[in-house]
This record gives sequence, structure tokens and C-alpha cells, in this order.
Amino acid sequence: MVGTPSLCQASSSLKAALDLNWDDPDQKNLALGIVLDALERFETFVQAQPENLEHPQVRSAMDSARLIEAQDVEVDAHGEVKLVKGVAKERRISIEDDEMRHGRKSKSQKFDGYKRHVLRDLDNGLVRAVGITRANIPEASVGDAIALDLKSQKVKLVELHIDRAYLSSSLVQNRDDELTIYCKARLVKNGKRFTKTAFTLDWDNQTICCPNQIILPFTVGGKVQFPKNICATCLFRERCTTSKTGRSVSIHPDEPLFRELQQRQLSPVCRAKLRERVAALAFLIPHWSMAGGSSSLRWFSQKSLSPSPYRRCS
Repeated sequence: MVGTPSLCQASSSLKAALDLNWDDPDQKNLALGIVLDALERFETFVQAQPENLEHPQVRSAMDSARLIEAQDVEVDAHGEVKLVKGVAKERRISIEDDEMRHGRKSKSQKFDGYKRHVLRDLDNGLVRAVGITRANIPEASVGDAIALDLKSQKVKLVELHIDRAYLSSSLVQNRDDELTIYCKARLVKNGKRFTKTAFTLDWDNQTICCPNQIILPFTVGGKVQFPKNICATCLFRERCTTSKTGRSVSIHPDEPLFRELQQRQLSPVCRAKLRERVAALAFLIPHWSMAGGSSSLRWFSQKSLSPSPYRRCS
């Protein structure tokens, strides 16, 4: 295009085509102006040729460029165009691939692209299912895709070894009584005072009993508030709460599962089972990495007793 020769040269990247000093803020602003000017010129050029305006590739290119401009560029109070500080929600990070996203493995460890989710048979080593999600999508969302792969194989899970990110997946939430979940329980903290685990939950009668043997009804997903007058005179008050309104305990919608995982973790046999997934993962990751790709690997475990159709998975 006339007027934008620097962007039309054959170069390995846009940065190389512009060939500016990227450490200089003024030159960064100059580059932004050049790119936006080129976009305006391109759009004007296309609109002058109606036969090209609705071409799928042309329309896709224009839409992508405008989307990236909208998420990454702003006009400040002085009317100057500049790059946005921070990251837009659902920010598109690639021109070629509109599904790629930013992701995090932790507060400090970031990555771009996708997450691969692998379901492996712990007995025979077979990879039973693989799921792909955007990098910014919760791990649990892959459950339906994994279940669909398993359904076509006519196998049934009897053990599922997972990390906590998958506890809200459909594989766990829709499980039957024959499926056992192996997952490291969350550490329950409350400083030097009684944690929630010091309160006994009676699931049959839907009651909770505090360390002082005060029994109250509870609702799964709700909160139990112990009477302030009872807490005020309780012998265990200093070890339980400093609240003037009395001790309260929230009952998570998945509290039964959480209590089950906590109890299971007390058994040496079950702790050994928890280590099966870690050992299998340590074996698979190097092999998976050598196969190519840089997306984050998330991990399930399954185990089987072949030729039985009942599987234990990780």
C-alpha cells in the first residue's frame, strides 16, 4: 500500500519491519501510530472496492485487527493514543489463532496458548483420553470431553486420581457411588483456633456438633451460626472464636466430598495411592514434551484391571 512501505517489506516480524528503538518510549508511540495509520489506510482501500469488502479472508483480517486495537489501545485525557496498561478480559494474543489465551499455573508462573488434559490408565499406561482447553479456562471444564472419550471405549471409572482443580468437573460432580476420588485434601486453617474439622457433621440427621457438644441443624451450602450467649460462656471460647456474635461455620456444597478426602488422607494406604498419580505424571510429562507443543499439561489418573472394563484413571 502507498504510504506504508515499512509494513510491506518482507520481514520476519512487524518489529523487524518497523526497525525502531524499542527502548525509547517515543519510538514505541511512533510505531503504534504507524500501525494504526496502516490499518486506517487498509480499511479505506478495502471499502473503496465493494467486491473485496465481503471476502471472508478480508473481513476476518479486518475484524481481527479492530478487535486487537479495541483491547490494546486507548486514548488518554490529552487525546494521545497509547497502549493500554494491564490485560483485557479474554484478551486475544495471536493473529493467526483466535482461540489462544493467557494462562497461569500460579500467581507468578504464566503461559500462553492452551492446556492439554490427559487421562492415563495407571495399570497399563495407556492414555485413555486427551482434552484441550484455552489457557484461561478452568481445568474442570474439560470433564464432559473426557467423559465422551471414555464412553466410546465402553469403560467405567472406578477410581479417579486428580488434583483439586478438577473437583468441580462433571466427572466428579456426576459420579456414582462406585467411583472413588483420590485427591489431596485442602489444608484447613484457622490460626491457633479450632478449624472446621473440629466440628462433627452428622449427614444423616443434617446436624453439626461443636467441640463443646452444642448441636445445631445445618444446610449444605449454608452457614451455621452458634448462639452468641452460648459461645460467650463456653469453656473453649479462647480456642474457638473471638467474634462477639459467636462462632460460625460454612458448609460448602461439596463438604461431604471434602470430608471424605480429609479422612482418606489419614490412611497410609490412601496416601500411597495419592502418590501413584505423581509418579505417573513424572513419567509422562517428559515424553509428552518431546512430542512437541508448549501448552500447559494438566493431569488426571485412571487405573484399570485389564481386561476388565472398570478403570482406575489419573
